[in-house]
Amino acid sequence: MREPSVDRTDEGDVVLRNLPAVFAYALRQLPLLLSDDAPGVRCRIEQSPYGEDEEGTEDWVRHATPELEHLFVSARKLVLSDLSRLEPEDGLQLAFRISIPGAHVNAWLSALGAARIGLGDAHGLTADDMDGPPSAEFRTERDRAVLLIHVLGWAQALLIHADRPDDENP
Repeated sequence: MREPSVDRTDEGDVVLRNLPAVFAYALRQLPLLLSDDAPGVRCRIEQSPYGEDEEGTEDWVRHATPELEHLFVSARKLVLSDLSRLEPEDGLQLAFRISIPGAHVNAWLSALGAARIGLGDAHGLTADDMDGPPSAEFRTERDRAVLLIHVLGWAQALLIHADRPDDENP
């Protein structure tokens, strides 16, 4: 199997290629992971940075939360629509590709980050849980969450790499 890669088209679209099946599986989990009732995913929107400052929290809820909600819903819609482009790679078994419009890359980065943080929060994962390699046994939902967080992080890294100007890419 070839190494996953990322290309930019002349139109500015980002094409992730040669993605292993686990990558396609993780991306196909995004609708569930970003749903309104997904555990942990909404914490980024609803959590006030003002801690116990009641006035600051009230201002946050009144002014920031609605805009963050709008941005989250918009990003989710773009990503879920783009997922229809996830398809098998021509001529390769168990390899996939997805073409993402260049204008949607920031929405993807935001959605992937929200899904990863939501998974971590929902399963009470710590930095220590994420340090080692994911379990190959997948005995628990926690093991599955660790794997998904790693794979979705890999997707973020590919998109960030694609978004660098050509002179910054190795």
